[in-house]
Amino acid sequence: QYEVGYRAQPLAGFVVDASVFHLKFDDQIGTVALAGGRSTVGNIGRTVHRGAELSVHYDLLGALAPKSSTQFNVYANALLLDAGIKQGALAGRTPQYAPKHVVRTGIVYTRGSALKLALSGTFSAESFADDANTAQRHVPAHAVWDLTAEWRVPHTPVRLIAGVNNVFDEDYYSRIRPDGIDPAPRRNYYLGAAIEF
Repeated sequence: QYEVGYRAQPLAGFVVDASVFHLKFDDQIGTVALAGGRSTVGNIGRTVHRGAELSVHYDLLGALAPKSSTQFNVYANALLLDAGIKQGALAGRTPQYAPKHVVRTGIVYTRGSALKLALSGTFSAESFADDANTAQRHVPAHAVWDLTAEWRVPHTPVRLIAGVNNVFDEDYYSRIRPDGIDPAPRRNYYLGAAIEF
C-alpha cells in the first residue's frame, strides 16, 4: 500500500487536500455469482486499486471577515478510482463496489454554535455488486441530495435536529443482496433533539 498526500491553505479560508494511492492485494477475497441468483465468497486473485482523492473547502465569509463566527462553506470531495482484477479466473474485471468516481459536494452555513444549515450531494458512478461483473448485479450511477438543519435552543444545552434525505426523491439502489436489490430509501424526513452535558 502506497499513498502520497498534500495539504495547503493558499488563501484565507481556502483549504486543499490531495493524495494519490496504490493498493495491491495478492489474494483478494470477493463475491462470485453462482447460478440461480446465488453467490459465494472466495479468493478472486490479485487486484490493484489506484487512484486519486481531491478535497477543496472554501469559507466565503471567512475570506472577507476572518474573525466572524458566521461561516458559509462550499466544499467538494472527489475520489477517482481505477480498480481491476489482474490475475485469477476473473482477470480483466472490476472488483465489486468500485465505482470509477464518487463526488461529494455541498454548502454549509453556520452561525456560531446556534445554527447550522447544510445541503450536500453525492454522485456515484456505476459499479457491480460481484467480482464477475454479471449484468444481474449491475449498480447504476446515481445522484442524491440531503438537507440538514441544527438549531440550539437559546441558553439551554438542547439542540433541535431536522432534515430531508434524498431531497429530489431519486429512485436508486447501491447494494444488491443474493435475493435481489436493496433499494435505498426514497425521500424521507426526520426530526430529533440532542442534549449536551
